[in-house]
Amino acid sequence: MNAVVMAQDYTRLRDWYVEALELEIQEEWTEKYHYAELVRDGRLVVGIADAREMGVTPGNRKQHTVVAQFNVDDINALLDRVKRAGGEVPFGPSHDEGGDFWFGGFADLEGNPSWVVQMPALLAT
Repeated sequence: MNAVVMAQDYTRLRDWYVEALELEIQEEWTEKYHYAELVRDGRLVVGIADAREMGVTPGNRKQHTVVAQFNVDDINALLDRVKRAGGEVPFGPSHDEGGDFWFGGFADLEGNPSWVVQMPALLAT
């Protein structure tokens, strides 16, 4: 399962995810509607769609009940890229109480919240 982020400014948000999360555009549709599949190592990570074209009116995004979660090899590097690209990092990186993983959160340029997790097997140090 993968998440699709509904964008108010499709091109700007698509480009932000490419930069901040180091993703690549695998496929993109722009004729009837705007939608891009963003991948890493050939695997779909997230889709970006134009909210208006999909009939979605984004509201208070912090009140959404579904949050995208990204699993990464280096949480510090990802959160640093998010900040440099103009995103917000409200928490993290933090270590869970059991010591099983690192976690954090970020919001993209339009305020869409996401979580990020780095499991011990992926720790570089």
